[in-house]
Amino acid sequence: MTRLRRLCLTVLLLLVGSGRLARAQDTPAIDIRMTAQSYPPLVAVRNALTDREHDELLKNGFPVRMHLRAEIWTVGRYFDDIRGRAEWDVIVQYNVVERSYEVARLVGDRVMPLGSYVRFADARAASELAYLPALPTPRRGQKGYVLVQADIQALDVSDLDEVERWLRGEGAPAVRGKRSPASAITRGVRTLASRILGAETRRLEARTPTMVF
Repeated sequence: MTRLRRLCLTVLLLLVGSGRLARAQDTPAIDIRMTAQSYPPLVAVRNALTDREHDELLKNGFPVRMHLRAEIWTVGRYFDDIRGRAEWDVIVQYNVVERSYEVARLVGDRVMPLGSYVRFADARAASELAYLPALPTPRRGQKGYVLVQADIQALDVSDLDEVERWLRGEGAPAVRGKRSPASAITRGVRTLASRILGAETRRLEARTPTMVF
């Protein structure tokens, strides 16, 4: 079966069998653990992959991508100022040959494997491992807070092929915003699947209370 036919079949099966994404058991949220004495913060996204359909999508060749951005802001007299930013990605991919879920974190050009798992629940737990972003420390006595945003895509519509190449060690263009080399009709099928399944990008946001460093 060709890749295009498999994609079309995936769309039809999920449309008939699911209709819409199942309700998550727990609400997705960003967990930020930080005090003035424990900086920079530990950041993790919780309950983002709790839907049954995520497992089905992964097994049909659609990776899950979470892009996170953490910012340190200081409080000014009139305006708050951003003092630094850190960004990273978490990718979850299903390996059909090995029948396993592969999880990795990408920071800049560095790939940090988070393990290969037989069970989806274990892969989900690995995707929720906390990360310590490299943020600059405000000067002593400064008031500030950390703001974190996470963009979650159950279907990486434009970068599917490039994500697969990246996970095979052939470079990392998938998280750089480059276009997929797939044909226009194949991209159209993926876009249709994304819209039918409600898998548009979901954005989460959280911030710490203002504190004195």
